[in-house]
Amino acid sequence: MMKKIVLLFFLAAGLTSTAQTATPDSIGKCAGLFSINDTVKVRFAPGNLQYQPSTGLWRFAAEQTEVLGWDEKNALARYRGWIDLFGWGTALNPTNYSEKAADYSFVDWGRYCALPTDGGKLWRTMSMEEWNYLLSKRKNARRLYAIAYVNNHYGLLLLPDDWKCPKGVYLRPGPKEDAANWYNQEKWAMLEAAGAVFLPCEGKRVGTSLQGSANSCHYWTSTPSTKKPAEALYLLLDPYFPQGRSALKSTGLSVRLVQEFE
Repeated sequence: MMKKIVLLFFLAAGLTSTAQTATPDSIGKCAGLFSINDTVKVRFAPGNLQYQPSTGLWRFAAEQTEVLGWDEKNALARYRGWIDLFGWGTALNPTNYSEKAADYSFVDWGRYCALPTDGGKLWRTMSMEEWNYLLSKRKNARRLYAIAYVNNHYGLLLLPDDWKCPKGVYLRPGPKEDAANWYNQEKWAMLEAAGAVFLPCEGKRVGTSLQGSANSCHYWTSTPSTKKPAEALYLLLDPYFPQGRSALKSTGLSVRLVQEFE
């Protein structure tokens, strides 16, 4: 079936954009529910956010483990491949690599480039406060995430509120690496079906070069830094424990959106 292409126009602070959203036949979402405060639960998008500069198309990664890497060609507007490392809040200008903080005013990727699904809820970016609640304040929080390798990809494994580990799969939760938390496609399919979410590591983009280790996760939040106007907060997994850090808004980091559940 031919994929539908939906053209969305977004107006914010006097700016317009003509980027488009690619709509797969089934955009999907992760099955698990995750508490991000005392009253709100979310589902995660099925993969990291991706963008194609030459066409202005957006999409989610086909798999939760998928990351694209980076090279200089991606800085060009005519680049035909896909990118997945973005400056802070660059829904209106995904290939913005300016180092001037004034060139970055947060526009949530979910408000513009993704589509509403079940119940009309838009995808959105979580705040640092919401990430902190998910990882340290929800019930049994410290037992509901793990450091893991999935299909040889290193990253953070998030477990839903009602987590029950599938039979035949061993998982040791907590903030330290464990040799037991290595999963092939068969085991990962069982974990994913039970509601697990995986945030793969990719490093970060500075200018037009990839920096950092493939064992270092950097995911943007929607929260600006209150101490340094040129920076915003992100979730870091480096090397063993997820925590909040700040980076220049021009830094290219991964993005995983969520959808509120009612």
